[in-house]
Amino acid sequence: MRSNSEKQQTLKESISYDGVGLHTGQNVKITCKPLPADSGIIFKRVDLPGKPEIKAEVDNVVATNRSTTIGTDEYRISTVEHLLSALNGAGIDNLLIEINAEEVPVTDGSAKVFLELLYEAGIEELDSKRKVYKIDEIIWVREGDAYLVVLPFVSFKTSYTFVSEHSAIGNQFGEFIINEEVFRDELAPCRTFGFAQEIEDLQARGLALGGSLENAILIEEDEVINDLRFPDEIVRHKILDLVGDLSLIPPFKGHIIAVRSGHKLNVKLAKNIKSYLFDQ
Repeated sequence: MRSNSEKQQTLKESISYDGVGLHTGQNVKITCKPLPADSGIIFKRVDLPGKPEIKAEVDNVVATNRSTTIGTDEYRISTVEHLLSALNGAGIDNLLIEINAEEVPVTDGSAKVFLELLYEAGIEELDSKRKVYKIDEIIWVREGDAYLVVLPFVSFKTSYTFVSEHSAIGNQFGEFIINEEVFRDELAPCRTFGFAQEIEDLQARGLALGGSLENAILIEEDEVINDLRFPDEIVRHKILDLVGDLSLIPPFKGHIIAVRSGHKLNVKLAKNIKSYLFDQ
């Protein structure tokens, strides 16, 4: 999607943020710095020898278990989706993200904090045009009862069905034609979530070690513990994740229909779209 501007964009000045990783529980600092046109989004592990860099591209995804992780055989950067979603929503095409640990900070579990920091730094429009691709055919992926379909459309639209038998949240449906304003007001504030009965197992597997009521919605057996920001905040967060995962490919126009999709299927669709756009 990449906002409403026809030109590529970066930040006017650098910004930094200190926080904790949702899954690792590690303290982490990121610093985002402007880059020139056609640079892309680049992560830099400043805590490692040689300070290796890697582009936020779908071909660099190495894991999709509970989050999206990019990396190589030597190093990883995990839980990139909320930050990438904020960058996509704000229309940032070019940025260097220095990070001193293996996981992006969770902030409050949404993209709101990142988005506010980006706007605080200011958006710089560059001279080069942004190329937004057009989808002319139906592209889909499916695994069991989960699927994603992208149809031709004049802008960027998502229709997501979240299916759950959990009494506290139930089934949810969200549909948005997403531009910069819609992302800021309707999607960016929506937080990640977890089910109480899964927490012990996740932590035993080294996940959710930094999770708390300050950065995630906790769903108990028959109630949601936190106050929700929207009645359908769960499905809105799933769309936020989708926006982040699809930023791993160049921006495009299309109508995405999702049922039960998560990071694994999001990334599969991104790869299929990239193949459709560039391998024909």
